Amino acid sequence: MKNILPKMIVSVAAVIFWLLIVAGQEYVTVREVSLKVYDPRSEVTLGKALPEHVNVRVEGPGHILYFQRWMKNASLVLDVGTIYQDQRISLKSYFEQRPNQVILHPEITFLEIVYPDSVDIVIENKVTREIPLEIASDISVRSGYIQVDESVQSHVTVTGPENHVNSLDHLRTETLKKENVDMSFSAEISVINPDPELLNLDPGKVKVAFEIEMIGERSIHNIPVKVRNQPPDLELQLIPDAVSLRITGGNGRIQDLAPNDFLVHFDYLAQWFPNKHYYPVNIDPPEEVLDIISINPETIEVVVIKRNDE
Repeated sequence: MKNILPKMIVSVAAVIFWLLIVAGQEYVTVREVSLKVYDPRSEVTLGKALPEHVNVRVEGPGHILYFQRWMKNASLVLDVGTIYQDQRISLKSYFEQRPNQVILHPEITFLEIVYPDSVDIVIENKVTREIPLEIASDISVRSGYIQVDESVQSHVTVTGPENHVNSLDHLRTETLKKENVDMSFSAEISVINPDPELLNLDPGKVKVAFEIEMIGERSIHNIPVKVRNQPPDLELQLIPDAVSLRITGGNGRIQDLAPNDFLVHFDYLAQWFPNKHYYPVNIDPPEEVLDIISINPETIEVVVIKRNDE
């Protein structure tokens, strides 16, 4: 044990001495640096995304290059504010001529661009449009409950290059998943940006209110039965001329329904048949109705009388 401790001390001292020597020497290396685009214009914008990073050759002391904290604030600033037509720019020449747009640690020296050596600048008109928004959700409710509505902003304002913006017919949100829901709730959902480097979305998130209700039942009485496609030379008598329905749906929603919210009809052209007197009716319920449990009566009598020509 007595021999081990001195050996350990010597070994650690040797490593520290080696690190001090290495850290103090100058080295040339290649690092990936952020490429930031400065474009203050309001009427035109980039029509093609530029690379987010550029490989550059730099020189500096080992202790700076080894600890790469300096990389967080390092960047190359490409000013495209004076470019109004498509062109190719040599990054090597551009940053050699503009050293003030190379932002590095004070002890790091910029030598040259390694890759890419050039970029294509594409300029387009900047436009703003409102794009329809679709809410993506995967919500399952508890047994005995139903989702009756969702309330959300229906459009998102998109700003960007004309060709990109005009190619959009709708946007979607990220999918909201929720299980065994038994009460109404609100959620903030991010809108998916199809090209975040070129497009700006306002808002980037939308608040959606999901309305959940317990399933209830209710009877609606005296719903008038109407006639469709009645020939002008015939008179149709319906016996009875009104029906009652037993319906289910979100308990709060179906309580507000009235007989006139339902379209109950007999279609002469589609249904009438000689010597047949009793027919089922057709029902177009409002969207608040989940199901029609029963119809009373289930059939009505249709009496066809030919009009007398005077």
